[in-house]
Amino acid sequence: MKQLISATLSEEAAEIYNNWEKQKKSQIISAMIIEQDVNMKLIEALRIRREVQTSLIAKANVALWLKDPKDPLCKELNETLVGTIHYQYRDTV
Repeated sequence: MKQLISATLSEEAAEIYNNWEKQKKSQIISAMIIEQDVNMKLIEALRIRREVQTSLIAKANVALWLKDPKDPLCKELNETLVGTIHYQYRDTV
């Protein structure tokens, strides 16, 4: 299915668009839309992956801390969690 679209371009985008080969403009735009959709899906998958890995690091950190709070890995793992809800605000031993 083909669809006709209309768009208002910025001056910079219009300059780029106008430099494209006349018979290739639709093909280029179609490829860009598809590529951007793939990129957005990849970014979302990476965001979810990061959240899962952060949660796993937090769980490992707590388990290690409960076993041996003096283990230097506790501090190292916790430092990787700064800025997340998983960061442990505790005194380092």
